Amino acid sequence: MEPKQAAFEGWAIVEIFGHQKAIGFVTTEAFGSAVLFRVDSPELPEREYTLPRPQFTSDGNGSREWTPAGAKVKRMAAGASSQLLGPGSIYRLIPCTEETARTAIEELISPPLILLELPPKPEPLKVTWPEDDSRDPIAADN
Repeated sequence: MEPKQAAFEGWAIVEIFGHQKAIGFVTTEAFGSAVLFRVDSPELPEREYTLPRPQFTSDGNGSREWTPAGAKVKRMAAGASSQLLGPGSIYRLIPCTEETARTAIEELISPPLILLELPPKPEPLKVTWPEDDSRDPIAADN
């Protein structure tokens, strides 16, 4: 009796050689004696969102600038993709939820963010001093 081959099926972040990542729904596929992990990354539509942290953005003409958190940006659509990975190339496989995987995909995508709107600048703080300086210890010493 042959031992049963283990299989994985679910959302995961797959680190390849510790330097690259593949993120998506992972399944195990056998091709004769070779077993590979298939990583299907979903299609992402064009979308607008607010930057949670500072990042480089583009003005749409190729120039890049450092943009603060809170800026409104647009990310172009990204097509679905599939990769077949050999077990020897996988450094680490991190099972996760679909929501976590989609967030990780968003952070991994390298096409530029297009700046739509900067966040409003905070108002400078205004300090007012009381007109009666009798309680001011510095003024009382003079």
